[in-house]
Amino acid sequence: MASVTKRGDKWQYRVSYIDKDGKRKYVNKSGFRTKRLAENAGREVEIKYAHGAELDKTNITLMNYWDKWISLYKAGKHTEITERRYKTIRGQLQSYFGIMRELNSISKSDWQEFINYFCAGKDREPVKPRSKDTVSKLNGYVRSMVNNAIDDQIVYSNFTNNVYIPEDEEADKIKYLELDDFKNLIQHTTEFADYSEHFPYYLIATGALTGARYSEILGLTWSDIDFDNKQININKTWDYRFRTGFAKTKNKASVRTIDLSDNLLLLLRRLKKQQAEAYVYQGYRDTKKLVFRNIRHELISNGSINSSLRILEKELDIKQPITFHGLRHTHVSFLIYKGVNINYISRRLGHSNVTITQTVYSHLFKTLEKEQAKATTDALSSL
Repeated sequence: MASVTKRGDKWQYRVSYIDKDGKRKYVNKSGFRTKRLAENAGREVEIKYAHGAELDKTNITLMNYWDKWISLYKAGKHTEITERRYKTIRGQLQSYFGIMRELNSISKSDWQEFINYFCAGKDREPVKPRSKDTVSKLNGYVRSMVNNAIDDQIVYSNFTNNVYIPEDEEADKIKYLELDDFKNLIQHTTEFADYSEHFPYYLIATGALTGARYSEILGLTWSDIDFDNKQININKTWDYRFRTGFAKTKNKASVRTIDLSDNLLLLLRRLKKQQAEAYVYQGYRDTKKLVFRNIRHELISNGSINSSLRILEKELDIKQPITFHGLRHTHVSFLIYKGVNINYISRRLGHSNVTITQTVYSHLFKTLEKEQAKATTDALSSL
């Protein structure tokens, strides 16, 4: 039976137990407003002990359990980018909850308050709201951790379940080029791409006409391009952030074949010819046979390609500029408006399933749905 005593104007419980080594130990917790709250909390500890919980672990802090969970289940099993994400999330949790906050003390309301704070970007300077996707990913990682804590009998329920993630229209808005701007971009890059003068145009056109991720494009070797069958084989990426060389694709579904348009095929043939001529002149041999190694034998960074894209958008008088990743969104929006099958689009993007595609581009489908609804009613009215 837990003993309950009063300290000042607060109540505390104390539970004695025998640990796995046969030694008597105690679990104490204070700060309860009423005697009943302390009794109930002490009773919960006794129930956990009766069900086999190791009580010396029940008061583990959020940060200590996060570190333990990462060490056991995550560390060394993913890309360096993902490993960095774990550290970022850890910093965000510690900044809000502190280093001593016990995991079992976090309620659903506590977590919702954190999500509201994190989503609003109040930890940023200046304050800038985060996208729903970013918040959902953090919540998903913590949910997995808490599920393990439930199995370890440290907590009884998962406080991250059914959390409400506020939406910010601007933060969640997917940015893509309007049709006329998209056409101008494709026409300009395919016409003026040149290995020595306008090399970034090759990358920009490839991103726009395939919808591939930047790391996937940089990871292409000439053997990945099937000119006869008009296809590109995505089977690896290039780690442009940490410069470790070739890396795995984002997931299994990202290993895929992308059908190529005629204008992109012509562009890639031109690049191959110009690159080969430059290498002969320079006496250079690329053992990796990378498609997008420039005349200085470099693979340009994500920051550099975005800088080149911004300059080009200014030249073309594009009022709502996008990043290189926005070319992927533009590619998808164009295919959706052209009525291309969603299952094909999903496979082309390398999404794990079509639901991801539908979720990410839901606003585009809603717009298209209105057009389809009118076409449907017009057709029925003509009967």
